[in-house]
Amino acid sequence: MKAMSRASVLLVLLMTVSIAAKAQMKFGFVSTEKILGGMPEMKDVQTKLESLQKSFTDTLGAIEKNFNARVETYQKQQAMMTAEAKQKEEEALKAMETQYQQYYQDRLGPQGQLAQARGRLMQPVTDKVKTAIEKVAKDEKLSGVMEDQLLIYVDGKLDITYKVLDYLKRGN
Repeated sequence: MKAMSRASVLLVLLMTVSIAAKAQMKFGFVSTEKILGGMPEMKDVQTKLESLQKSFTDTLGAIEKNFNARVETYQKQQAMMTAEAKQKEEEALKAMETQYQQYYQDRLGPQGQLAQARGRLMQPVTDKVKTAIEKVAKDEKLSGVMEDQLLIYVDGKLDITYKVLDYLKRGN
């Protein structure tokens, strides 16, 4: 009976290896950095983001300039100020500092308006790239596509980056 079960296991193992060898999965890879760099839409996205960022940094600069001027004035006048006036001015300066930090977080922080705008502006572009990658992968009969930054080695023949770019340029 043991000989029979060993033979069965061996037969199943041989069949599995044979099926896997015949299946020959085929993979490709892409450089999304190159794809995005080759898309005209990215220039528009980049221009809008740079403009928004400049607007935010200009406002921060104005807040900082106002704060620094007020600190300088306070330092010159504090010797002549009453304790109550000093406390009031220090509280006002602390409020200005808090306002600066809050504005920075709201506009330029990781969850701020700039990050949200980047996500909103990039979404249609990334959707378009994903659709193109899927189309080229199906045309090339690939089992999967990987991002090249995660690979240690890949045969250059598997790179479909330029096929994706070509597909995007043709607008199919």
